[in-house]
Amino acid sequence: MSNIKTVEPEYITILLPDLFQTFLKETPQVNPQYETVKVESEEALGSFCDFGPKMKKKINKCDFSYFCAIAAPLASRSRFRTLCDWGNWVFPYDDMFDNGHLRDRPVESQRVMESLMMPMLDNSSGKDIGVEDRLRIVKFHDTVVKRMAIKTPIGIRKRFALAMQGYCRGALVHIENQFSGKRPTLEDIAMIRRQSAGCKPLYHLIEYAHCLRVPDEVFDHPVIQELENLGMDMVAISNDILSYRKEQEEGVPHNMVTVCRLNGMSAQQAFDKVGRLLENRYQRWDRAEASVPSWGEEADIQVRKYIEGIKCVVKANLNWR
Repeated sequence: MSNIKTVEPEYITILLPDLFQTFLKETPQVNPQYETVKVESEEALGSFCDFGPKMKKKINKCDFSYFCAIAAPLASRSRFRTLCDWGNWVFPYDDMFDNGHLRDRPVESQRVMESLMMPMLDNSSGKDIGVEDRLRIVKFHDTVVKRMAIKTPIGIRKRFALAMQGYCRGALVHIENQFSGKRPTLEDIAMIRRQSAGCKPLYHLIEYAHCLRVPDEVFDHPVIQELENLGMDMVAISNDILSYRKEQEEGVPHNMVTVCRLNGMSAQQAFDKVGRLLENRYQRWDRAEASVPSWGEEADIQVRKYIEGIKCVVKANLNWR
């Protein structure tokens, strides 16, 4: 009998699904203000939050301003700056819950999320949170909310607030699962990631940045809601595929590929399974976009621009990486 032990390879080769399908084959347009606004936004965030050199370097390397430049290619300089400030803000904010000091502290995380939402929603639920208890990174977000309130329809502001509430809810579910050791199913994690990926607030930030005037009733239509959900799913699924290795090293459990691996699938089987989820979304997108109804000539122009904004967010997510 041989004494040679079988050693698992440190790295294995995986065939990834084709992420660049349907409208994602198009070359994205980039906002011409990107390079100058990137510097301004990163410096403002770092100074306001008193970040150290390490965090400033991480934000610079992340370069979320480039994501925003693809997501809102037609935004004016001032509104593009507001969008970049939110984009650069969400990275260190989300990091606190993803793999930072709050990742397994549900009670403390709940308080931070409530303090974030206070200026956007009825703050009665956060009345026990004193001003002095709000983190500087939370207060920076207040500046984004204040700028959005200037000459912006109440409908956009309400949609943004509700989208942020959904993002907070999804992030808290991840933390609770981490704290309790609960292992969600693939279907569960897909629904949670739809919110926690932080995609939907971007829709309404772009609605603001591009000065759209979409009638409020449009957002109640099932086809528009389907397109919004599909865009969020595309971002979340492709994120989990592309960030699996990094998140595995960091011990981040809320990843769709990770869930498949924990259920006994091989690496290739897991990527294939999650890839089929993405393929399903691409197919559903084409059908949904083809069935968008009409609300009248002027409204239809605004609706098409809003749908294009959703597509730009998905394009930004893939081309930014």
